Formats: sequence, structure tokens, C-alpha cells
Amino acid sequence: MKKLVALALAAALGISTLLTGCGSSNNSTSQKNSSAKTSESQSAKQVTLRFSWWGYDSLHQATLNAIKLFEQKYPNIKIKAEYAGWNGYLDKQTTQIAGGTAADIMQINWNWIPIFSKDGNGFYDLNKLADVLHLKENYSDNYLKYGTVNGKLNAIPVSMTGRVIWFNKTIFDKYNVPIPKTWDDLISSGNKFPNGTYPMILGAYDAWLLSETYAVQMTGKPFIDGNGKLVFDENDIKIALQFYKKLLDNKVAPGLQMVVNEGGSSNPQINELPSFLEGKYAGFYQWTAAVAQEADPLKQKNMETVLGGIPIESGAKVSGAIFKPTLLFAINKDCKYPKEAATFLNFILNDPEGVKAMGLERGTPLSKSAVDALTKAGLLNGLEPEGLKFLYDHPSVPFSPYFEDPKLQSIYTSTMEQISYNRLSVDEAAKYMYENVQKTLSEIVK
Repeated sequence: MKKLVALALAAALGISTLLTGCGSSNNSTSQKNSSAKTSESQSAKQVTLRFSWWGYDSLHQATLNAIKLFEQKYPNIKIKAEYAGWNGYLDKQTTQIAGGTAADIMQINWNWIPIFSKDGNGFYDLNKLADVLHLKENYSDNYLKYGTVNGKLNAIPVSMTGRVIWFNKTIFDKYNVPIPKTWDDLISSGNKFPNGTYPMILGAYDAWLLSETYAVQMTGKPFIDGNGKLVFDENDIKIALQFYKKLLDNKVAPGLQMVVNEGGSSNPQINELPSFLEGKYAGFYQWTAAVAQEADPLKQKNMETVLGGIPIESGAKVSGAIFKPTLLFAINKDCKYPKEAATFLNFILNDPEGVKAMGLERGTPLSKSAVDALTKAGLLNGLEPEGLKFLYDHPSVPFSPYFEDPKLQSIYTSTMEQISYNRLSVDEAAKYMYENVQKTLSEIVK
């Protein structure tokens, strides 16, 4: 009774209290000021929602600008930004989800869905919010399936991305070497560069992805299927590893010892390597959505980056292209205000005002409304759209969400290191990878 009286007095005095989303124990209601704008959810409540994401400085700033615009348009919904860099982000997310303290709205990676929502119940089913999110008007089922588990839409793919080769045309021109069109062109280009310079730079993980692409192209088989089964046999893996050894032997890419000596890791940040910025490494294998990380610093040094695509042999069964969602947005399954959370997602995914504020920081959007808005604003141009067009024009076998599991990535890296350091022969390395991938998949796919 005392509590009811206190609440009545608070309402009478016009005291507004803040309502928060998931993870708060101090939720209460307030009377909405009659002069305030009405949100799409028609809620009279003041709601605060936590939004977590990883990224880099320009992405952070674009997102913060979009949040500011959203709060101006929907003054009853406040967004608390929680952002960081990539390193350690998955560990933090795992801890928060396990402890029930995850944000209301989350940016997630595609391969996290099997980790956090194997049965489809790990995140809020966004099909329930289809009208607020304008799903039918903006998204093809072919793309929504990437975020769907057991018929439940766990997350909306923001954009698509894939791995292709990019070349520093300025350096290729300097040494009078044509941009490679075929695998043979790429292999032969190594010996046309002066000592100490290379047509490409490949960290250990990049080296496996490129080699796996080649093997998929030759075999027509995915490395791992969508159910987490290893499809490659030892001989298929051997095809990939022989290709990497050929790149090293023909000086297409430096050995990993050289990479580690300069970058401190076999998987360094390429755009931070002085040799790359000086043009000593004249190509890289990067996601279309992330090409600006390398291309922009080169442009500042008056060097031009061009699309190399993926060389395709005449007898290739598929392109071998790796293609997947760049990232996705999900809503916490325990979120107390999912409609308001969906209102925010709709703003940054589909609303022209929010879309233009975000730009291409999270890749070329899949939303039809977003594409229209960015096209009218003249923002859909450059290397990323060019790379995406190549991928759309050269389809391959499906890319498995299990492929990028951190435990598997460790095996890929270790295998490439063993070959580069001449610690294992190609046959021995193929056996090592096959056995360890099989073992690890049996542990993570249950």
C-alpha cells in the first residue's frame, strides 16, 4: 500500500522516472510529456536500451551520430552505447550472455549464432517484430536465412562480404608487371618483383583462406558444410596446402617468419606494416567490407588499389569464393522492450536518415530502402561495391558458419605456420589438419 501511494504521489507531481531494458532492477513508469513526439511504438514510457558493438573509430563515430539522430526523432527512447575494438570482444560477449548481462541490442558475427543459439532460442525471434522492422519490404528470404535457426529469425544480416584479392596497381606498374588474371599469372609474378618485394602479403589465416578457396575451386566441395561436417578429405586439404607451398616457393608472398618479425604475429594488422605502406607488399586478400582499411592508407601515399578478384581456372567447378554476412543485429531474448529495440534497428537499417548517418561503415546494406537512400546520396561506389559485384557474379558453394570457430582458426594458423617454417611436409600438415579439424568439430557440434 505504501508503494502504491508513493507511486501515485510521484505521478501527481509529474516526476518522470527512467525505464531501462535488460539487466536493470530499477524499472518504473512515467507520464510522457504531452509536447514530446510519439514514437513508432506509441509508448508513453521513457526507455533506455543498451546497444553493444565492436569496430573502429570511424564506425564508432558514425554509429554515435546515428544514435543522436534517433534520440531526436524518438525522444522517449534512449540508447546507451557500449562499443570497443575487436580484440577480446567475443570473450566479453560470451561472459555477458552466460551471466544474463548482455545488451538489449547486439551486433554479432554470423558464426556466433551456432555458439549462442543452436536451437534458435538464444536470441529474440525477430519474426515477431516483422512489421516494425519492415522485413518483407526490405529483405530477401535468401539473406534472412543466414540469421534463421529452426524457423526463428535470431538476427538480421546488415550486409554481405567476401574475400577477394586486391592489388597495389601503382607498384605493379612501377615494376612493369601486369595485374594477374589467372593463378599462373599470380605464381609467375613473384619472380618479376625485385628481391625484398612481393606481389602479396599473407598472414597465416589469410594464407589458409586463399588456399582453401583454390581447393574449393578445384574440387567443387565446401571445406565444412552447414551442419558442421568436414567435407574435405586429406587429399583435398593437401591440394590447398600444396598451393600455399607453391606461393612461398615462387616468392608470391613472404614466409611467415618475415611477417612475424615485422608485425609481431603471424596474423598481423596488414595496414600497420611499414613494408605494406611502402609498397613492398603489393597485394592482399581481404573482405570486401574491410578493404578500406588497407586501401585508404595507400591512397594517402598516392598509391592506387584495384580489384584482383579471384583467379578462376578454366576447369574450375566453382569460383571457390568465400561469401557470408558481414555482421548481424540481434535483440536480447530477455529484452523487456523489444518493440522499442526494433524501432531503433529499423532506424539504422531502413530509415534514410539513419542509413545515411551510418554510410558504408558496416558494408553495403542489404535493405532495399537503405540501398535506395545511399544510391540517391551518391554513396554506393568505390572498391567495396566493385568487389561485391564480382562475388555476386561468381557464386560458389555455401560457406559454413562453423568455419570461423576460434578453435578451428587456431588449427588453420598452426598448420600454415608448420609449412612456412618447414616443420612439416605438405603430407604431414594435411594429416595434422584433417585429424585436428575432425576432433574439434566433434567437440563444438553437438
